[in-house]
Order: sequence, then C-alpha cells, then structure tokens
Amino acid sequence: MNAIDTLAFRIFGDKILENEEKFSMFRIKLRQAQIPLPVEQYVSTAVLISLLAGIFGGLFGLLVGRQIFRGITPEIIVSTLGISRRVTRAVDTPGFVEAHLPLLLTLVGGVLLFTMIAALTYGLIMAYPPMKADNRKRAINENMPHATAFLYVLQRGGGMTIFDIIKSLGGYSHLYGTTSREFGNIVRDIEYFGKDLKDALWDAADRTPSEHFKDLVDGMISIVSSGGDITLYLKNKTDLYKSNANKEHKRFLETLGLLAEVYITVFVVGPLFLMVILVVMNMIDNSGPTNLYLLVYGAVPFGTAIFLIFLDMLTGDSEKMPEEKIFRIRPDSFSDVRVRPETEEDLELIKKIDFFEKVSRVKKILFHPIRAMLDRPVYAFVVGAPVALGYFVSSFLDNGPYYGGFVETAQVLDDYIFFSLLLLFIPFIIFHELEVRKIKQIEDQVPEFLKRLASINGTGILLADAIAITAQSNMGRLKPEIKRTVEDIRWNSNLVEALKRFEARIRTNMTRRSMTLIAKASESTGDIHQVISTVADDADIEKNLNKERSAEMFIYVFIIFVTFCVFLIIVYVLAAFFLPALDGSSNPAMSMGGFNLAEYTMLFFHAALLQGFGSGLVAGKMGSGNVSSGLKHSLAMMAVSYVLFIVFI
Repeated sequence: MNAIDTLAFRIFGDKILENEEKFSMFRIKLRQAQIPLPVEQYVSTAVLISLLAGIFGGLFGLLVGRQIFRGITPEIIVSTLGISRRVTRAVDTPGFVEAHLPLLLTLVGGVLLFTMIAALTYGLIMAYPPMKADNRKRAINENMPHATAFLYVLQRGGGMTIFDIIKSLGGYSHLYGTTSREFGNIVRDIEYFGKDLKDALWDAADRTPSEHFKDLVDGMISIVSSGGDITLYLKNKTDLYKSNANKEHKRFLETLGLLAEVYITVFVVGPLFLMVILVVMNMIDNSGPTNLYLLVYGAVPFGTAIFLIFLDMLTGDSEKMPEEKIFRIRPDSFSDVRVRPETEEDLELIKKIDFFEKVSRVKKILFHPIRAMLDRPVYAFVVGAPVALGYFVSSFLDNGPYYGGFVETAQVLDDYIFFSLLLLFIPFIIFHELEVRKIKQIEDQVPEFLKRLASINGTGILLADAIAITAQSNMGRLKPEIKRTVEDIRWNSNLVEALKRFEARIRTNMTRRSMTLIAKASESTGDIHQVISTVADDADIEKNLNKERSAEMFIYVFIIFVTFCVFLIIVYVLAAFFLPALDGSSNPAMSMGGFNLAEYTMLFFHAALLQGFGSGLVAGKMGSGNVSSGLKHSLAMMAVSYVLFIVFI
C-alpha cells in the first residue's frame, strides 16, 4: 500500500469495518473485477480522495465566488432573476444577510462545490469496480464459444486430462483474451497455491463475473466428482454457446439500431432545432450569439464524444487481443555443451545488441515507410502529422499578424485548418482501409480454406500434403500465404511452427484461432479431420455474423448520412438566404448593430464541420465497430460542408 492508502485506512478503516455488511455486494464486485484490495481499504481510499477533491473544489469555489459576488446586492439579484415585486414586498431581507450578502453567497457556493465534487468523485471511484467487472463479463462471454471449442477439440483428440486442456487454453491469452486468463487463474491456484482441481474450479466459479463461465465450470466440477464424459459435455456446451452467440448478436444489432435512432434524434436533429430557435430569439431581443457559441463549440462536440463513449461501453465490441511474438527456433544440437556464466562484458554486449536492433527497426520504418504503413497504418501519422503541422505553421506565419476579432481570424485560418486535417488523416485513412480490405478478403477465404483442408485430409492424406494441395487452388488473397507456409514446411520440416508463423503473418483473430487450434490438435492426435471440420464451422459462423452486422448497419449508416445532408441543407439555407434577406433596414434590431451576418455564417459553417466530423465517427463505430473506420465518413461530410459554404456563400 502507498502512503495515501495507509493514511485512509488509519482514518476511516475502523468505521468501515463496523459497517462492512453494507459492502458485501461491493466486495463481490471487487473480486470479479480482480482488484487486489480488501473492501475496507478500497472504500477508505475512496472516501479520503473524495474529501481531498471536495476540499480543493470548495477552495476554488471560494476564490471564484469572491470575484463573482463582489458588490452584489439584493436589488441586483431581484432584477437579474426577475423576481416579482409581490414576493419582495412579502419577504424582508434581514439586515445581517443584506450587510454580508457577498460573503454568504461565496460561502454557499464553496460548500455546494465541495459537496458536488466530493460526491461525484466518490461515485466515480465506487462505480469503477462494477464497470470493470461488467467489461470482463462481456469479454468472457464473447470468447466462450471459441474457448469451449478449443477445449472440446483438444479433449476429443485424447491423451489429455481436464487439467492439461485447461492449462493449454490458459496459455493463449493473445487469442482468447479474458476467458483464457480466467482459466489461467485455475492453473495458478493448482500449481502455486497447492489446491486440487475441484477446489480451484469452485474458486473460479465464485470469482467470475460471467454466468456462462460459471455454468461451464460447475459442469466440470460435476464431471470431476462423478467421472462423467467430459468430451460429450464440452461438445454440448460448444453448441449451446454458439447458439447463444447468435441470439446475443441479434440483440446486439437491435441495440445498435436503437442507439442510431437516438443519435439522429438527439445529437443531429436536436442541435439543428436549437440553432434555428436561438437565431430567431437573437433577432427578437437583439442579444449576441453567446448561446449559439456554446451550442456549436460546446454542446455539439461534447455530446458526440459522450455518445461515442456510451456506445463503446454499451455495445461492448470485440476485445483487442495482444499479439504473440514468434521467435526463431533454437537448435538443440549442442544442448550437451556447457556454457560459461555471463560476465559484465557479456551483459554490456547484449545491451548494445538490443540497442542496435531498436535502431535497425527505426531505420526500416524511415527507409521503407510505405511497407511500414502497410504493416501498421498508425505509422501514417508519423508522416502526416509533421507535414500537416508544417503546412499550418507556415500558412499561419505567412498571413500574420492578425487583426480584428475572432470572426476575422477564423475566416483567415479556416482554410488552413481544414487542409491541415486532410494532410493529417488522408494517409492514415488510405492505409487503414487497405488493411481492412485485406483482412476482409482473408477472412472471407479462411472458412473455405479450412473446409477444403478438411475434405482433403479426410481422404487419408497427411495435413502437410493437404495444405500443399490446397495451395494449388484459387484461394484469393490467402493463396500467397498458403504457398509460403508450404515452402516453410518443406524447408524446416516442422508443421506446427509453420502454422504458427502463418498465424503471425496474417494477424486476424479468426485466422489466429484457427491455426493455433489446428497446430495444437496436431500435436495430440493423428485424427485431425474432425478438428479441422469443427474449426471450419466456427470460422464460418463468425464470418456470417460479421456479414450480418455489415448488412444491418449499412442501413443506419446510410440514415446518418441522409440526416446529416438534411442538417447541412437547412444550415446552408439559413446562412445563404434567410439571414441575408433580413440583414439591414428590413429588421430594425439588426440595423442597431446587434447582428453580424459574417459571425452567424461562420458559426453555421463550423457547426456543419463539427457535426460532419462527429457523425462520421459515429457511422464508423456503428458500421464496423471501429472509430478509425469512421474517419473516411468524417472527411467526406466535412468536404461537402466546406465546398458548399466556400463556393456557394
């Protein structure tokens, strides 16, 4: 524990221990979230941090209130709030309150800010474990069909105990994510804590946040106790979880459809109506466009950001898996040769080798940027960011110094900001879309490749020869990689390592799971035909689910585009026809200097750009589950807005 945790427990620990029954459910959430702290320690720290945050917030409120409420009187409050005279005559202000009104208001503001910040901080800290437990539950449930298929395939091959298949699955966290780590905890309890298999399974069932995982483990406990048929049990569970995955996917698509309608109504149509209302109100009372500034630069981007965060939390898209590094195989020809201990000179040489390897990787990126960006699209920002920044800085300096207000400066810089964003995002979009297209083409061919492999292997042909025969057929984007795997097997005579390298080159979740399972099964059984058939069915189901999502979400992505076009047309009509028609003597309020046509045009232009950028990100998140895929939609909507306002206004 650090100093804050120790201090918090000394101050609040005893009080919380006296009321620990109130935190019984929270203790379960802490365990499910795998936060290694006792409940009394976590709550004590939450209380202390909340009080400290509240104190800082209260002090800030006092400082701000001292400036805001300086010189305020009851008459100013009455006139500002529009309180009726009937109320002021009925209620007399006490002399003490009237004499010390600024101080009292400052104290009240400080207390309110202290209470609000302390309560908000405490609520956020206490909400973290349940949120983390729910995220782990989603991640476990998502991979349960694949994990049970892995267990079933290995058990079906024979020669492996329940503990062996659990231990094997626990070593593939780069493929099965949180589900694999749950099984890894069972192995940890047995090997490091000395528990038997039954007790370790009981503990796993108690601490998991997933009902699916608990159900699977409970069945394993019964089989361990009674000696039942584990192979049949795992087969039934695999089929059950695949069926549940289809149902969950349908509910997931329904949820996305509902969220799309909410976004269109609240975050696109809503701001449009508010903008029209605010413009009309400003015309009537001759007030400045302050509320319009808050709506355009505050509410629109903030609302979109909150919706994207909520969308990510609610839909629970695929867990991002880490990549497994494939190392070169070390020969064991000299395993009997003694090796002298490492010296300080050897360690220095090893450090130099590591340093030069890092330099070599950087050189590859610098001297072969296209290859690097094709392999990792995010490297495109290494090229795009300096170019965009250099263009903006040079343009900014060439047009300086800047005179006038915000409107005049924005009119000069809008073009440079827009083209800087194009230079920043276009390279990434190009290489990202190339990668997405490549992955899609590969995953479309993987189920067919596995089916052909199973068919050929089912005739009695060895797996290595079946891969060589399959490489001769038309497998699209996958064919070069299959041929490379065939050559790898011929040169190294190691099927398992060749499949692992094939998996490392492709780097898609479907391919990685399929190749790993086939390689692992080939080590434990010679009857690989049924294994490949099971893996092919699993890949085919995943492919169909992805196609179903793309087809369903295309409709809502199209609706978002149409809604944005309606938003853009209405804003354009307001800026190009409605406001210019009222400018001048036709409206006395505008002729008095309270109306600036250029300012309103700029606000509508920026509203269209910000709305287009946000709508594109939402469309990408809904259509493919990835915000990065929405950048192309964002730039397309922003480009249409830019052309419409710059060319036609």
